[in-house]
Amino acid sequence: MIGTIINILKGGRNARKPENSVPGGDGCEHRIIYPFKAICEQAISDIGRVRMLAAACAAERSGDSGAVSSDPIRREGLALIAAARMTGDFVQVTDVPGTRYTIRTGESEVRIVQTEQVYYKIKDPFAKMHLKRHPVECILLEHVVHNILFPDCRLEFVGVTEDFHKARLVLRQKAVRSESRPDDGQIARALGSLGLKPERRYEFGNEFVFVTDVGQDGDNVLLDDDNAIRFIDLIIGFKQSLVSCFPDVMKSDDSVEDMVEKICGVHNAAGASRSQVVSQ
Repeated sequence: MIGTIINILKGGRNARKPENSVPGGDGCEHRIIYPFKAICEQAISDIGRVRMLAAACAAERSGDSGAVSSDPIRREGLALIAAARMTGDFVQVTDVPGTRYTIRTGESEVRIVQTEQVYYKIKDPFAKMHLKRHPVECILLEHVVHNILFPDCRLEFVGVTEDFHKARLVLRQKAVRSESRPDDGQIARALGSLGLKPERRYEFGNEFVFVTDVGQDGDNVLLDDDNAIRFIDLIIGFKQSLVSCFPDVMKSDDSVEDMVEKICGVHNAAGASRSQVVSQ
C-alpha cells in the first residue's frame, strides 16, 4: 500500500489501478481503490488552491449589474480576470515560461521548458463548452477532476492570465515521453478500468462525470515509454448530479472526499469507513 501511494504522488503509471471490487446494493460492482486517501488529499489541495478565486469570481459576477449577463462566457471571463487580480492569482502572459511547443489553437497555447521537461498551457477555459455541457462557473474545477481521474498526468493550476483581451487559465504539466498512441480498444479498456463506460462516440462516462474528444486519432492520449496509457488533457464534462455537489465542495474538505467517491465509483464495503477501505 505504501508503495502504491508513493507511486501516485510521484505520478507512477500503475498508481491508479483498482485493487478490488465488491458487490453493491444496486447489483453492480463498485471498486475499492486503495490509494483513495492520497487521491483525496490531492483533490483537497487542488480545490484549496482555487477556493478563494472562485469566491472572488462569484462576487464579481454578482456585482456586474447585469452589464454583460446576456453573454455568460464574457461575463465569466471578465469576472475571472478581475478576481485573479484581486486574489493575487493573475499572471502576465509574457511571464509564462517556456518556448512555444505547438502552434496556437482555438483551445490553448502550449509552451515547453526543456530543462525541466514540463509544459505550460495557456488555456481558453471556455473552448468547446458545447461538448462539456456544464455551467461556465464550473471551469475552475475541471483540472481538479482531471487529476482525480488521471493523477499520473496531473495538471497544476498556476494562475489566470489575459491574452487577446480574454481570460486564460495557466496550467503546468509534466511531459510524457512517448512516440506512439494507443488504439481505440486500448483506450476503451483503460477508461473502463476507471469506471467510465461508452456513452456517445468518443465519449465515456459514469453517473457524475464524462470525458470526450478521446480517440486514437487525437493527441490527448499517449503510450509512454513503459507502454502505459496516459490521458493528457481530455475534455471533461460534469453531469448535474456532480454540479449540484460543487457549492459544498467549495466549503468543506469532507465534501471533497464525497466527490472523489462519486467520480471514482468507490464503494465502502459493509459500512466500512474510508480509512478502513483504503488501508486493507
